[in-house]
Amino acid sequence: MHDLAGNSIRESWTATIPGEPIGKGRPRATSRGGRVRTFTPKKTRAYEQAAARVLADGWRREPLRGAVRLFVVALFPRPGRMMWKRKPMPRTEHTARPDGDNVLKIIQDSLEKSGVLLRDQQVFQASITKLVCAGDEQPCVQIRLCWSDPCGSI
Repeated sequence: MHDLAGNSIRESWTATIPGEPIGKGRPRATSRGGRVRTFTPKKTRAYEQAAARVLADGWRREPLRGAVRLFVVALFPRPGRMMWKRKPMPRTEHTARPDGDNVLKIIQDSLEKSGVLLRDQQVFQASITKLVCAGDEQPCVQIRLCWSDPCGSI
């Protein structure tokens, strides 16, 4: 099997993180006694920990060490104004906050914390699709990791 760039794909792995996707929060800073202390917001820390648990439960191998491709589909809750009783409710584009790059950041950090990746810098290609759930779906983040043969073509 080959990807769009013509590289051979040896293996892939998929996982689903239940719940509404969030973006990586910016580090916060406080000052106490003349010293500045930075910290990660609670919501970001809680999501990373919960996502890392889900990913670790599904992985159960040594961390990946080579280059990987990451494909993410973030499914956001369907707003009440988009609920219909008689019309179909297909997935639609989600163009509101959080930004797609911040969702990717929190997923990459969760993959590292869970032990799936040795370091999040291993991701050399990443894509995200942000969608509003179809009528019968629940919010979640669907992840697909692909890694190619270490001796693959250039």
